[in-house]
Amino acid sequence: MAEDTRQDKRASFSAITEHNTNGMARTSSAVASGKSGASKKLVIKNFKDRPKLAENYTEDTWLKLRDAVGAIQNSTSIKYNLEELYQAVENLCSYKVSPTLYKQLRQVCEDHVQAQIHQFREYPF
Repeated sequence: MAEDTRQDKRASFSAITEHNTNGMARTSSAVASGKSGASKKLVIKNFKDRPKLAENYTEDTWLKLRDAVGAIQNSTSIKYNLEELYQAVENLCSYKVSPTLYKQLRQVCEDHVQAQIHQFREYPF
């Protein structure tokens, strides 16, 4: 009889925990009830109408970007956070303003190169 109780204890002890593949253990009550602690399903729906950009968002963003590019070209500090500038460019690109933005950035860079090239032309080799 003593052997029977030892075997019952061993059997019930081995049934207490169940190991998952990730190393976590569940108690037998969770196994018996069928609940595995699963979280609720999150459903994300698309916008019905795409949010519109503010009327002057493109112009304001361009001014920020132009100031930032000018600060980089002149080796001065940038007034704006780089993450803020990145997010602004990402927003403009998602609203299909990227061709205009590219042209404006290219023009700013070309103007800077034109202004700087004169000092190299005057330098005697």
